[in-house]
Amino acid sequence: MKKLYVLGLGLMSWAGMNAQTYLTKDFEDSSLVSGGWTTQVVVDTTNWKLATYGTPVEKFAKISNYNSTNVAAEAWLISPAIDLTSATSSVVSFDNKMKFAGPALEIKVSTDYDGTSAPSTATWTDVTASATLDTDATAWGGWTNSGEIDLSSYQSSSSVYIAFRYTGSSSDGSTWEVDNILVAEAGTSGGNNGGGNGGGNSTSATPHTIYDIQYTTDASGDSPLKDSIVKTYGIVTAVVFQNSTQKGYYLQDGIGAWNGIYVFDGNHTIQRGDSLMVIGTVAEYYNSTQLGYVDSVVVVSSYNDVSPVVITTADVASEMYENVLCQVQNATCSQLPNTANHNEWTINDGSGDTHVDDFLFSYTPAIGTAYNVTGIVAYAFGNFKMYPRDANDITLASSSTGIEENNSIFKIYPNPVGSGVLTIVLDNNASLSIVNMLGSVVLSQPIYAGNNTINVAHLPAGNYIVRINEKTSMLVVK
Repeated sequence: MKKLYVLGLGLMSWAGMNAQTYLTKDFEDSSLVSGGWTTQVVVDTTNWKLATYGTPVEKFAKISNYNSTNVAAEAWLISPAIDLTSATSSVVSFDNKMKFAGPALEIKVSTDYDGTSAPSTATWTDVTASATLDTDATAWGGWTNSGEIDLSSYQSSSSVYIAFRYTGSSSDGSTWEVDNILVAEAGTSGGNNGGGNGGGNSTSATPHTIYDIQYTTDASGDSPLKDSIVKTYGIVTAVVFQNSTQKGYYLQDGIGAWNGIYVFDGNHTIQRGDSLMVIGTVAEYYNSTQLGYVDSVVVVSSYNDVSPVVITTADVASEMYENVLCQVQNATCSQLPNTANHNEWTINDGSGDTHVDDFLFSYTPAIGTAYNVTGIVAYAFGNFKMYPRDANDITLASSSTGIEENNSIFKIYPNPVGSGVLTIVLDNNASLSIVNMLGSVVLSQPIYAGNNTINVAHLPAGNYIVRINEKTSMLVVK
């Protein structure tokens, strides 16, 4: 019997899918006021400015009333209007640093500010007491996180403003720095906490599937969304070790071509099997499409699995499988790994040679032995190759010759589906449910052995869970 590895989303963690980010600002787009942020100078000319420091370079907001001497000053850094009408447990958090004696930074909230006038024209509630602020005026230390400041009192408002009010006098004044401002549901991961790999502003992110990001007819292989800020969803198929040059994870939102992408992100703790919402910028890094400048990450659920798509060794060299979890079967080893070939070994299933790299897992094969190899297809140093993740990804061909499952075999296509018609092929009668990302069943019906044609034209574009009896698979509707 063949074994079918299905893509499961756990379905017991729907409550975690309500996590949402309403606003982020980490200044990595080199702008103090992008995304609708403003500054208001009330006293003197002292104002907030964009500052940079360190390697890798950190970018953040900074203010000081000292220029050869202290001056009396008041200046505000104010967010754009934030809609919290759909929020259930909203909070604001940020990183901060300070040095030198002076008044503490103040955090204010308003629901009647007009976005452009002097702050005195609005009513502001001071929430500074709920924030953790840096208090060491003698030296620059590490970033202090404010903790989660409760905004639940403002969840009926569609125009909530967050402000940072700075004051100083002619006799003293601190220098304050602010970074990684996040308004989100309580417990949401976001920001960069001092990292150099931040994004712009998530309010400008456009939702796209990974298929949208990856699919291209351009001979260069470049994404049609290159340089765009996008919001996308997927399941982590592999995590790259963290060091100075390699850090991130592979993300996949379907089974098959164009459904995988690499996310360059060393600032969030991610595990294989995590289902994520990621906001980042599409980039081409040495001819490999990836998401960088990651602005926000939300873990939707954990302990999920992704099925490898079975391809030939010749198919590994196809742009469509870049960053996709794939499997080649009955491929014979013709060259052992050695330092001259970057510790890659060569396999061939009769369609052509491809290479297996030790980037994620090192394995010593035997010449002339046939293997089934599962791994991420990646492009590096001018070639496509496979990255097995662990020992389970390499088996002798005689011990594992296919994909199977315990009950009934089924196939779903096309995926992504854009025609409104989905075909499901299975060998036993079953019950079908399609569930959206909020956990609501949007379609339920019996299906039967053989070919089943399912009309999904009424479903909005997005990601869904297909459940056949007790098995689940991700479906992308274009």
